[in-house]
Amino acid sequence: MALEIHASCPAFDLPGTDDKHHTLDSFGEELLVVIVSCNHCPYVVAYEPRIVALAREYGPKSVAFLAVNANDATRYPDDGMQPMKARARERGFSFPYVRDDSQAFVRALGARFTPEVFVFDRARKLRYHGRIDDNHRDPARVTSHDLKDALDALLAGSSPAVAQTTAFGCSVKWK
Repeated sequence: MALEIHASCPAFDLPGTDDKHHTLDSFGEELLVVIVSCNHCPYVVAYEPRIVALAREYGPKSVAFLAVNANDATRYPDDGMQPMKARARERGFSFPYVRDDSQAFVRALGARFTPEVFVFDRARKLRYHGRIDDNHRDPARVTSHDLKDALDALLAGSSPAVAQTTAFGCSVKWK
């Protein structure tokens, strides 16, 4: 069951590709965007340039991004920490990319897909949950910029017009 809108962000303490541990308290920005991600899902791969661009655009506006990979790295070795480090470097991630080996944080979010987005406000209450936009294949054909619209509304002091959309992508690879 996915986290309900206005529910608190679950606490976490996860190792990142930057060799640091990241916790909920590590982030002091107005908004925290948590993206359940991985290395191998074609949906994630298609969205990565947009995620990187959004993080660059919204970082100066006090929006933190955090990508979390909880896939079973035993069955999917490409989702282990070393391949994650290479991917973060190759793709130019300006945000932490962390590993949730226990899968506890991603389970607490109620995530089911990669990518799946959770946006938390300053009080770390969930304000948007779902997809990045409505077209993973072709950025030029996007008609609904769901994550961007939610961020803009929240930064303007409003609630997102649409607080929940249906995420789509690959399933989280549970242990």
